[in-house]
Parts: sequence; C-alpha cells; structure tokens
Amino acid sequence: MAAPRCSRALLGPAKRVNLSTPTSCARSFSHSTQLRDDANNGSKTTGPLAEELEKMGINPDEYKMLWKSHQLAERRSKKREPKSKEESEKRWKELQDSPDHNTLLHAYKRAGIEPIKLAKKMGIELPGGEKPKLDVKTEKELDALRDPLNVRAIHLRPLRRTPTHGIPVCDLQLRTYSIRNLEFFADFAMRAAYFLNLPARGPIPLPRITERWTVPRSNFIFKKSQENFERITMRRLIQIQDGHPDVVKAWLAFLQEHQFHGVGMKANIWEHESLEDALSVGSDIKEGSYEGRRESPMLEKVNEILASKGFKEAMAGHKVPEVESRP
Repeated sequence: MAAPRCSRALLGPAKRVNLSTPTSCARSFSHSTQLRDDANNGSKTTGPLAEELEKMGINPDEYKMLWKSHQLAERRSKKREPKSKEESEKRWKELQDSPDHNTLLHAYKRAGIEPIKLAKKMGIELPGGEKPKLDVKTEKELDALRDPLNVRAIHLRPLRRTPTHGIPVCDLQLRTYSIRNLEFFADFAMRAAYFLNLPARGPIPLPRITERWTVPRSNFIFKKSQENFERITMRRLIQIQDGHPDVVKAWLAFLQEHQFHGVGMKANIWEHESLEDALSVGSDIKEGSYEGRRESPMLEKVNEILASKGFKEAMAGHKVPEVESRP
C-alpha cells in the first residue's frame, strides 16, 4: 500500500548536509592587547591599529594624540568628582566665594571700573601685550569687509519694543496657503513695526482653516467615481499696542505697498479719544481753525513752514498752476 501524499516528504531519504565549524566574532587576547599597547606607547603608531586607521583614512599619530587627551580628561574628571556630601558642599562654597572672570567683569562694569584703563594707569602689563595699531588704509579695508549692522540683523530675530500700557490698537491677521511666504512676511512686518517705534506682539499662530470638496469625475453611470480636494489656510496674528493711530496707518500702508505674493491681510484698528473731544462735539468750526482735531499740531507746523521767510524766498520764482474748481 502506498503512503499518502502528505507523508511522502517525511518518509523520504535523508539528504546529506555539510556542517562547518562556527567562527568566533571576538578578537583574540593578543590582538586586543596589541591595539592597546600601540595607543599607550609614546613611539609611532604601528601594527594592526595603524593598518585599520589607514584603511579608514585617519592619521594614526593624530588618533593616538586624541586618545591620550581623552584619557587624561577622564582622569581629571574622576579626581574632581566629589566622593561624599561634605566634599560636594565644600566645592559649592568655593565656587560661590570665587566667581569666574565674566562675573567679575560684569561687577566691575556695574561699579564703573574699567580694568584695562586702570591697569594702564598703574603700569601693569596686560597678558599678551597690547595689539599694534593697524594702518588707516587697512582699517578702512576691514570695515568695508564687515557687513553693516542692519544687514547682520537679518540673520537674527526681529527686535521688539516694550509696551507701556499694553492697550491693543491694531490686530493684523495674515492668511496664506504657503507657510514659507507667511513666515517671511510676518518677519518683515515685525521688523517694520520696530523701526516705526511700535510695540508689537507675535506672530501668534492661529488655528488652520481646512476646507474639503468632493466632486464627481464624470456624470451618469460614473457617479461613484469621485475625487476629493482639500485646501488649508494658515494664519498668523500680529498685535500692535500703545501705538499712535497715524503711525499704525503708516505701518499698514507700508505693508500694503510691499505686500508679498500669496499673503492676504486683514486689519482691525481701534482708536481712543480723550473726553475733551467728546465735549467738543457739536461746536461750530471756523474756517482755518484746527482746534479739536487730532492732527492739529502737524497742520500748525505746516502753516508755520509755509509762512516762514526762507520758504517764501525759495518759492519766489515758482508759479503755482491754477486749478479750476468744479461747479
């Protein structure tokens, strides 16, 4: 009777298998001691360690020097490590009683003492000696190589003004579909606010607006074949505090003039008036009078310049074109 098909593989003849002895992955004791001896010896690095370092493209002498410095640093750190609680407290008191060089320099500056000038007066030689002065031509060439301060500030965070009262006067919201354009224009707006002396907060990230649409690819019997579209709107908020309304409007006009592509703006402005302005509501306004108006100091200054003697002499030969008023 023949054996069933499922058991034929088990009852079949055994195949010959070649067995090999496993090789150990650990290095021999003589090999490891040779590597350690090569690094510890003061002579030139030779042997298996040098061959392996050359294969990796490393100079054996530099490797030996770095290895020795690392071992020396480990020994020093072990010596400095406190062994008990009393020793650690003693080290901490020593550090408190003996401040470092930077702390001493700050203390001297606060007290109004300049160590370098004082050392020159007392005739004490500075370590390393004084640096010789460069020629005028060389100094000019070095100054030309250095970037101006405003150019170097581009690679740093934008500076900010500290608000006095913290009263919000403008909320500027930036919207876009590209995060790179948004971050660039927000940084530009913060720098513009600093140079216009406006205290600004932000840019504050706002929640994203996600919109999705499902559109059929075809009609009639192909209704089940649909396609999904998604649009994500990213937003940032910049708030101006304690700013003059005219300066805030100038800041917004400057941003609108240099608006970055793909970035939209939306601003909410709040203006605060005094109680005197509320009391003057309903009073008669005379022609040429600027009382009660916010821009009255500026208009008075303009009238003063126009009525000055120097302005009249400069505009003596200039003829103002006549403008016909519309009926």
